[in-house]
Amino acid sequence: MADWNPNTSEVTPEDIRAVAPVLEKYTVNSIVKDLWTRPDLTARDRAIITVSALVARDQSIALRHYFNVALDSGVTPGEISEILTHVAFYAGWPNAFSAVAILKEIFVERGVGADQLPAIEPKLLPIEEALPDENIRVAFGDQQIGPVSLGLRHFTDDLLYHEVWLRPGLAPRDRNLVTVAVLVATGQSTFLPFYLNRAVEKGITRAEVGEILAHLAFYSGWPVVITATAAVKDFFAGRAA
Repeated sequence: MADWNPNTSEVTPEDIRAVAPVLEKYTVNSIVKDLWTRPDLTARDRAIITVSALVARDQSIALRHYFNVALDSGVTPGEISEILTHVAFYAGWPNAFSAVAILKEIFVERGVGADQLPAIEPKLLPIEEALPDENIRVAFGDQQIGPVSLGLRHFTDDLLYHEVWLRPGLAPRDRNLVTVAVLVATGQSTFLPFYLNRAVEKGITRAEVGEILAHLAFYSGWPVVITATAAVKDFFAGRAA
């Protein structure tokens, strides 16, 4: 994590120190100097999961700072654009819209033009490259979604999985990183095993998953992350069996 820059944050260290000096101490010592320097996730990965969690939880007060951290950590404007679109499907359009004005301002400041953003209709990735578990997903849709809502089945199949997940503007590993972060941050542990399986298939290691949990505890709160640990534990126990 880059040093705390008051010009990219809605709240400065001085603001926090004035009302909660211990919180300011923990922010600097535990988050800036410790968490963001731990080796099991790169700064780029940490920026991706942080931005994803903040957008998903509509925590816009921190977004200006962390969008800038992401860009400074090697996440491209096009990748951030794709992250915002992807999170909209997993946390809702309103939460994504809340981030638009903040990101637009940053893009203007940095001179980011339309040529640096993803194509609206790119050549999509092959299904087998992006969705190694497509047969499992289709079976779930047949059994759980189709009998209840044909409209939901249509949008899930044709839009979410056969378009969004196949877009090349975000590498499959990164798209899985975003999805796992959103599910953990929003307490959607029921769906974690399915997406963890895909994440592991795309190269996210067990150590990295553990570090994602540690990281998100600071940005989403301990309760939702502790809840997620049960699903993660069961998932890896099942793989080892």
